[in-house]
Amino acid sequence: MKNKVITGLLGFLVVLGMATPALADEVKDAGNVYHNEETKTIELRGEDPVVGTNDSQTSTTQLTTDNANSHYMVSIPAAARIQFNAVDTLIGNLQITGNIKDSKNVHVTVNGGNGNGSFTNKTDSNSHMSYNVTATANGALLTNFDANSAEAKNGKTTPLYVHIDRAQWDQATAGEYEGHITFNATLK
Repeated sequence: MKNKVITGLLGFLVVLGMATPALADEVKDAGNVYHNEETKTIELRGEDPVVGTNDSQTSTTQLTTDNANSHYMVSIPAAARIQFNAVDTLIGNLQITGNIKDSKNVHVTVNGGNGNGSFTNKTDSNSHMSYNVTATANGALLTNFDANSAEAKNGKTTPLYVHIDRAQWDQATAGEYEGHITFNATLK
């Protein structure tokens, strides 16, 4: 009989020990508000208030998200061919798209067409033709292009023209010329 009682008590203690971790997941914050760590929920349980009191229970849900980083894409023309004697040639578009924070701007600088860009003759490296990058035919230099959050979401775009003055064409020696435009993008 003594062994049966001890065995029964040990069995009860084992069952009690297994139930304890399940109870540890749920913490009663205040009143009828329970915070369940396992399911990451807050529960407001309806229990009858004590007779003669007007107690009510409230709970607040707190939501958090990962900090989403700004991301953007700058699209530029990969290559273009300029016809002989063309003063203004549309070579494509510069476009900024993305999802950036409201406090940030995408800033793109255009290098190569800022008054010191030049095409070099492939067979005569001493022969050059200066050019400018503009946003319109015969327009002002395009040295930078910016987009804020709303503009980037809508895909801000500008055309890209290469402007070569008539005097440059007149002084050019025969041959095929090559040049590059460099675009640098930063998030500021």
